Amino acid sequence: MALPTQTSFSCKNTPTAWLKIRQQSSRARPPPSQNHRGGGNKRNPFDFLDQIPEDVVFWGIIGLNGAVFIMWQLSRKRYEIERDPGSYIWMQRNFTSSWSNFSSGRIWTAATSMFSHQGFQHILFNMFTFYFLARPVLSILGPRKFLSLYIGGGLVSSFGSMYWHNRIKHRDTSSLGASGAVFSVNAFLACVAPKMIFQIYGIIPVPAWLFVSGVFVFDTFSAMSDKRRETDTAGHVAGILAGIAYYLLKRFGL
Repeated sequence: MALPTQTSFSCKNTPTAWLKIRQQSSRARPPPSQNHRGGGNKRNPFDFLDQIPEDVVFWGIIGLNGAVFIMWQLSRKRYEIERDPGSYIWMQRNFTSSWSNFSSGRIWTAATSMFSHQGFQHILFNMFTFYFLARPVLSILGPRKFLSLYIGGGLVSSFGSMYWHNRIKHRDTSSLGASGAVFSVNAFLACVAPKMIFQIYGIIPVPAWLFVSGVFVFDTFSAMSDKRRETDTAGHVAGILAGIAYYLLKRFGL
């Protein structure tokens, strides 16, 4: 969210790891010609999303984050050169998550903030993580379920952050970034394949379950103790919980 966790990942997609993911996956996407035929099943209005190529979803998310990042840079340059803060204020009001924004009627900010990054390091870490870990989850779930996980995780992160800062810490804190959504994907992948290896900074091998557990404990402590206030650790925790909850729902067919 506010600033990236200072950790990047890549993963070893060995045949064994991929086999384990697919064996534990609850993915079931019949061909379009067989969807909802017979049995009187009610058609899901979002089934059309599964017809979107996975590459379009993958690169579309990265591209959308990049586009909003460019908007931030242009608004900042306009303020620096023309001394006109109008566009920068507009970005703050429409692409950051906060209780003041939400309660003022800008409810869309709970979603737009998850595609929003002001700093280059912030977007680099989040998109680098997304690049390496989103593909296996997208392959497992398919476009529709992946988008429900990613966007749902981002929304849970936004609302969890707003609730924590406004109701628990009694302050209004603006937050932005894809961290919550990305952490929901990471947590889901760790549940599906807990022994898959994440490589921190591309060097240090750590099992997925250990990494996600470590981040959860560390960010929970940071949120409760008000450490690392420049980072929305509450949003990270909410995103991880969303990913775990999504896995449990799929695992037990709920």
